[in-house]
Amino acid sequence: MGAAEDAGASAFIADLAEQGIEARVDGPAVVYGIEAVAGARVGTAVGTAVSINELGGWPALPPHWVHFPEEVRFESTNTDNVDCLPGWLRHSRDIGAWSMDRPPALNWLAHVRGLVSGAIG
Repeated sequence: MGAAEDAGASAFIADLAEQGIEARVDGPAVVYGIEAVAGARVGTAVGTAVSINELGGWPALPPHWVHFPEEVRFESTNTDNVDCLPGWLRHSRDIGAWSMDRPPALNWLAHVRGLVSGAIG
C-alpha cells in the first residue's frame, strides 16, 4: 500500500467517523456497517467495505467498487472478489457525478444506502 492509499484510507475512516460510522482496516479493505433504510433489508445492519487501493484519491475521487458479504445479492450486478475479505464480493457501481458541496462521506453513505435498498432477499 502506498502513501496515497494510506492517507486516503485514513481520511475515509475519519470522514465516516464524523458521520457516526465506525470503520476499520481489515486486510485489503476498509470495513464498516450501515443500517438499511429501505428495501428487503430495511432496519438491519449491513456490512460493507471498499478496497484500500481505491482510496488514494479520497475525498476528491470516490471508490467505484462497493464490497458486501456474499449473502447481500442484487438482481443485476457485476462482481468479483479482488481485494475482498473471505466470503465477500465487490460490486461495480458508478456513483455518477461526484459533488464536493457537502461532506464527501455523506455523499458516499447516501450512495451505499441506495445500493443496499436494491438488495434482494
